[in-house]
Amino acid sequence: MTNRIIIPLLCAASVVAFARGTTGHKSTLAASTPNNKTAEVSSLFTVNAAHNVEFKLDVRNNTKKMVELRFPSGRTHDFIVQDERGVEVWRWSKSHLFTQGIQNKLVKAKDVTVFSEEWNPGNTRGKFTAIAVLASDNHPIEERVQFELK
Repeated sequence: MTNRIIIPLLCAASVVAFARGTTGHKSTLAASTPNNKTAEVSSLFTVNAAHNVEFKLDVRNNTKKMVELRFPSGRTHDFIVQDERGVEVWRWSKSHLFTQGIQNKLVKAKDVTVFSEEWNPGNTRGKFTAIAVLASDNHPIEERVQFELK
């Protein structure tokens, strides 16, 4: 083989290996227990239903090393509101467009990254369930909180 063939093949192989990511990354998840010190990543989902409804998902790195959150697209998170019957009333991502590119977010050791959004319910009243979703490939999270609008 000539150098013209070997070099492009080596470059293509390195691109494939880099895009694949690390294979030794272990994911342990305890989304419903935010104080679980054995989980690499934990979360706390809060809903503040004052004038508008504020959603906040805190994602904590419980390790002494940096943790990478990998996302298959530009949508890193989502918030969904369902009524008492489980019918979807509102979804944050429904009114947004997202890139198709893979992305990542690094969370420093013992640090927290926050995803927050706001919903204006208008005259909507009743009991609801809010669902927070972290759309990570390697540390997916889904949490639910019940709240009421009077």
